[in-house]
Amino acid sequence: MSKTAYPFIVRLVLAAWVVLAPLTAAASRVELYQVTVPKPERSEASQDSAFQSALGIVLVRVTGRRTAGEDAVFAPLMTEARRYVQQYRATPDNQFWVAFDGNAINRWLAQNGQPIWGRDRPTTLLWLAIPAAGSHGATVAKSDDSSDLKAAIDAEAAVRGIPVRWPTAAELQAHRIDYTAVLTSPNATLMELGQRLGAEAVLIGRPAMPGGAATIRWAHQFQDRTNEFAGTIEGIDGAADLYAGLFAASGAPTPVDIEVAGLADVTAYAKV
Repeated sequence: MSKTAYPFIVRLVLAAWVVLAPLTAAASRVELYQVTVPKPERSEASQDSAFQSALGIVLVRVTGRRTAGEDAVFAPLMTEARRYVQQYRATPDNQFWVAFDGNAINRWLAQNGQPIWGRDRPTTLLWLAIPAAGSHGATVAKSDDSSDLKAAIDAEAAVRGIPVRWPTAAELQAHRIDYTAVLTSPNATLMELGQRLGAEAVLIGRPAMPGGAATIRWAHQFQDRTNEFAGTIEGIDGAADLYAGLFAASGAPTPVDIEVAGLADVTAYAKV
């Protein structure tokens, strides 16, 4: 062993379902257990229904399964949704905010052999080319846009629990990205630029007109994986399905010894 390298034994309580696929510094920590749903009526039954709807969204986020809120395997948990509520309140915009006990939910999932997908998730940059419509010219969706299309995509990303990032107007201008560039640039080029802007994956949305109906063709790139989807929000769902397949797994916690070697100085140790 080199005299300048200091091995460290790190005793960690990790899950048996630890996944070795790497996440880079571009991963973001996501809030999984706080949800906003439509405000219920003033009755206990209506409130229970709101708690169940909110817990259904939490289960979609935590397990990575699109239909977790409707899956019969989670029925025992759903019927006792109120038990797992820590806080709730009405919001100024007439919605209903609910915070759940994440540790208790994770214990239930682990005990019942269900997948758990942690808070650290890949950040996905969206390049979305929007064709001309009426008096509006062709453009690229930006972070400050307030269109119904962007709102629908953002809402689905929130439900699935994946962090998304839209380019700013300044970034589009600085890198000379316009409608034509998104439409014609190779996916690899847009992926490289997305990584330079701090994302770990990209979703590239391009218009298509199959059967005369407008839709979006999505190309998703993450690490060495490339997938294609079609539909307004299908790109978000497809990306979330892929991430969950890689990073969500089942099992009970078990101790694991990890030896980290080759750290030549305190700075390197601090980075680890």
